[in-house]
Amino acid sequence: MLKVLGSIIIIASTSTIGFLYSMVFSERISQIRDIQYILNMLESEVVFKSTPVTEAFYNVSLGCSEAVKKLLITISNLLKEKQVEGIIQAFDKSLELVKSELYLEDEEIEVIRTFMQTLGIGDLEAQKKNFNITLEKLKTFEKNAEEAKKKKERLYQYLGVSFGILIVIILI
Repeated sequence: MLKVLGSIIIIASTSTIGFLYSMVFSERISQIRDIQYILNMLESEVVFKSTPVTEAFYNVSLGCSEAVKKLLITISNLLKEKQVEGIIQAFDKSLELVKSELYLEDEEIEVIRTFMQTLGIGDLEAQKKNFNITLEKLKTFEKNAEEAKKKKERLYQYLGVSFGILIVIILI
């Protein structure tokens, strides 16, 4: 009886670990989509409404997931309180605080960082171009993330269950 109960606990635990690890792929896609949404809203705020960047970051943060929202609110607060010299410094500082909550890859973060460097520089046409280029790159990242999810999500789920069964077989 104890062996059966122990076996069930082991298989359930490793299965849960496999399923939790596979959720990283879905969360990454969700965060990429959040950032695309943010860029669209930010473009509307900055280019068309001429909202100051500090307010724009706060305004667009209201419709985001928790990690991305935290990033944007921190950027907004750092800029409002003038704790940093510019947007890129605020982004870097904010990123340090929330990096563990973001599931984005380094390449995706670098594209966002490059966008932040050019935000507010140039005329309206240059700003629109910057938004469009960044959105196109993010769409490519989203497509790649969806392909990775298709390939690897089930793999990690099955590995979790398989390792549990393997451990039970070894112990019995």
